[in-house]
Amino acid sequence: MKRAVLSVAILAACTPAIYEVPGIAERSASEVAGCNDLGTVRGIPGVFGPLKEIGLKDARRAAKEKARDVGGNTVVFDPIPEGEDVFELKAQVYSC
Repeated sequence: MKRAVLSVAILAACTPAIYEVPGIAERSASEVAGCNDLGTVRGIPGVFGPLKEIGLKDARRAAKEKARDVGGNTVVFDPIPEGEDVFELKAQVYSC
């Protein structure tokens, strides 16, 4: 079991392209002032604990895919308080 978890962690660290969503940019709120707000999407991490960073990357990817599905090209993620567990990652979707 430990070997499988380690393998997944190494694979995820070595293949960041799997978390990219073509056509979707991540920006700050100040950078989307002139864009059209299309609503909110969310991603839910699938893993927690020692693998929480992988879970957050996957949740970001899922939210970006949903943003693309609703016609957006830019997302602004809600800030994540440091040290807190995240069970839902929200993002505002924009068309810029």
